[in-house]
Amino acid sequence: MEEFKTYFWKRFWFVFIPLYVIAIVNEPLIMDNPFDEFEDIGVFLFHSAFYFVAYGFLTAMLINILWRFHKRKHGR
Repeated sequence: MEEFKTYFWKRFWFVFIPLYVIAIVNEPLIMDNPFDEFEDIGVFLFHSAFYFVAYGFLTAMLINILWRFHKRKHGR
């Protein structure tokens, strides 16, 4: 289990940060937000948090799948 934790955390941020940046840059509600009203700040924070959680989940699933292929390849 300790081997998986090391594998996971060494790769998580290298996969998560590019996915998160690409998602944020391509989201018009975040990039084109004029911040004219107080609600605009809430929309920005909600979408940022939503993408953070959603892409964190997708990254964790992807790394878990890669770990299973890694284990199968090395016969453990």
